[in-house]
Amino acid sequence: MGEQQSSAKGIEWNFEGLYRSLDDPKIKADMQNAVKRAEAFEAKYRPVLKRGIQPALLKEALDEFEAITRDVRKPYYYAHLSYTQNTQSKEAGALKQAISELYVKAERPLIFVELAWCHISEAEAKRLMKSPELAKYKHLLEVKRLMKPHQLSEPEEKLISAFDLSGRKAFIRLFDETIGKIQVDVIIKGEKQTVPMEIALTLLYNPDREKRVAAQKGLTAALRNNIDLLTYIFNTLVQNHATEDEFRKIPHPAKRRNLANEVDDETVESLKEAVDRNIAMVARYYKLKSRILGISDLKDYDRYAPITQDTIPCEYGTAKSMVLAAYSGFSPVSGEIVKEFFDKGWIDADPRQGKESGAFSASTSSDHHPYIMLNFTDELTDAMTMAHELGHGIHQYLARKQGDLLMDTSLCMAETASIFGEMILFNDLVAKEPDPKRRLNLLCGKIESIFASVQRQIMMNRFETRLHKARRENGELKTEEIDRIWLEENRWMFGDSVEMTSEYGCWWSYVLHFVHYPFYTYAYSFGELMVMSLYEQYRKTGQEFVPRYLDMLAAGGSDYPKNLMKNMGFNINNAKFWQNGLNLIERMVKQAEDEAKKLGY
Repeated sequence: MGEQQSSAKGIEWNFEGLYRSLDDPKIKADMQNAVKRAEAFEAKYRPVLKRGIQPALLKEALDEFEAITRDVRKPYYYAHLSYTQNTQSKEAGALKQAISELYVKAERPLIFVELAWCHISEAEAKRLMKSPELAKYKHLLEVKRLMKPHQLSEPEEKLISAFDLSGRKAFIRLFDETIGKIQVDVIIKGEKQTVPMEIALTLLYNPDREKRVAAQKGLTAALRNNIDLLTYIFNTLVQNHATEDEFRKIPHPAKRRNLANEVDDETVESLKEAVDRNIAMVARYYKLKSRILGISDLKDYDRYAPITQDTIPCEYGTAKSMVLAAYSGFSPVSGEIVKEFFDKGWIDADPRQGKESGAFSASTSSDHHPYIMLNFTDELTDAMTMAHELGHGIHQYLARKQGDLLMDTSLCMAETASIFGEMILFNDLVAKEPDPKRRLNLLCGKIESIFASVQRQIMMNRFETRLHKARRENGELKTEEIDRIWLEENRWMFGDSVEMTSEYGCWWSYVLHFVHYPFYTYAYSFGELMVMSLYEQYRKTGQEFVPRYLDMLAAGGSDYPKNLMKNMGFNINNAKFWQNGLNLIERMVKQAEDEAKKLGY
């Protein structure tokens, strides 16, 4: 059960092309040079942009802005990636802080550009955006003006940027270090084992209910031991969010995220309402699972139990082969990119003590490559996570040609390739599985994964919305108040099919997204339902779908989500679009019911 048992032991990042080690003097030297370039940029362009913006001049300025951004990203990502490898390393923590401080110094002289751009009239802005010289940056310029009503003066923007390091970002770091240090005591049959949180969480997928109960009790106790600090961190960050919203005259807590995601409030609300209207399918499925497991009183720790005692272990090498075969079968281009990640050391998969929990793909810069982090614990779910993050990796790899200012997609599109990658692997596994019970197990696992991406993420968005509302209306919240909101929203999702125990009440406290990326979570639901439609189109049209799909990924953040999807034949502003995706999920639930009936359940 300990970390030494992971078959991914020793699978760590190769930082060749970035820096040699944490004490490489080039890291700070590169960042200091970027600060000087930013200061020179301000001295050169501030006076001329004040006199009037011309297309050729603005293009020249944006080209230089992009070059500085590229130079800043490499040391910044290296420092942050090194820290995620070991959040307990004082050297890594000190480097991350030092580079973050220099990042702010490099960012500060560039703030005037966006403010100058937003200061000009709408008519003048439209004239400039129509000019051929600025064609590359047209979407960027459009998006920057979305924040125009909420911008502050330049001195105020600089103060917010400067104080962020000792404010919001400091509390995020405190959260990361607190969670990174947590060890979980798991007691099974009187024997206690102390394991990292990631390992304890995987026990919730174990077929042995006693082990699931032990994991839940151990995780709850570990979180409760830190709950006063975690509650304070949450209260502080939510209040920080409210204060900035007040100064910026932002009407509701999710507005900033919606603007950043390049979607309007109405589209997001339409998505949430569609999920709410169809929420009963979750309880319907879990009542089926209750029959299959033979457990009449399903509890929160039973949600992820496999439907068969015959678990399917999956070592790192096996997962690698399966994922590579799935992506290669879909497209030789995507297969070659995935192979590079494995062959060149762009993946860190060893679940070491002190390593940040979860998984991600970091894009770094347009002249480098992404890095993928996994915490591989030899379960089949880890193979699905691998396929998910490699989807991100392919997306980021292809989008590099857009340059550093346009390669990163909005969060709503960011989950598209990752979830599509999971679908590729899932269908590959189902097609090759001869055993009907294992096929049902795979189907149930996929349904639960989709629920985790659609309904659970909307549940978390609902929790987050209520958390921010309660903090603004009632002041600092007690742990018990946050626990209550968390349990109520989980009960909204599961209805009467799963009992959410009081122990589960504090499990909001380790969710990284609430801390790092406020109101991020609906993007998973957005992406999952888009993928359901995209995959259905792929199933119907075959290989003619592939080049259009890869072109969409290569577009990166160079257009609005609605336009990228329009090019694929979909209208995301139509409520029917979300319902179509939900209908596909319901058909999977019906398929599971039919398969289970054949097996006598």
